[in-house]
Amino acid sequence: MSWEAVGSLAELIGAVAIIISIVYLGAQVRQTRIQLQAQAEDFISTRAFEAYNPVYEGNNAHIFRVGLETPEALNEDEAFVFRLLMDRQRGAFVSVIRRTRGINAELAEGSIAGFKKLFLETAGGRFWLAGAKENLPKTELKILGLLDQDETGTG
Repeated sequence: MSWEAVGSLAELIGAVAIIISIVYLGAQVRQTRIQLQAQAEDFISTRAFEAYNPVYEGNNAHIFRVGLETPEALNEDEAFVFRLLMDRQRGAFVSVIRRTRGINAELAEGSIAGFKKLFLETAGGRFWLAGAKENLPKTELKILGLLDQDETGTG
């Protein structure tokens, strides 16, 4: 066997090894993405349930329910507790969105829609937002679609 034939054989073996490596890396990337999606879904469940923990204490469940339905019925102390509970929900929601947006856009968008429906589209959600909007970062307001066109800097 000549050196030229040996060189050609080595090039062929190298090309096959590269193809096998690319296929293996592709499978690894796919597996990592599946694991990240599962972790994101687990994170969403965990954060959502943890955000509700204070609601289960004392009279907070009543305050939260009344606050969402008829915030004007809350006294000053109850309104304060309601705002804190809503801030906790917002914090959990924003954490979920930041964690999942790049991994699973459908999951992130579903979380946004759920947060809006459960909280922001209620009388209490609108009440809370009216007081909190000026203190929320623009990035959060943008995620929620709550910035006016002139506030987004796009027109």
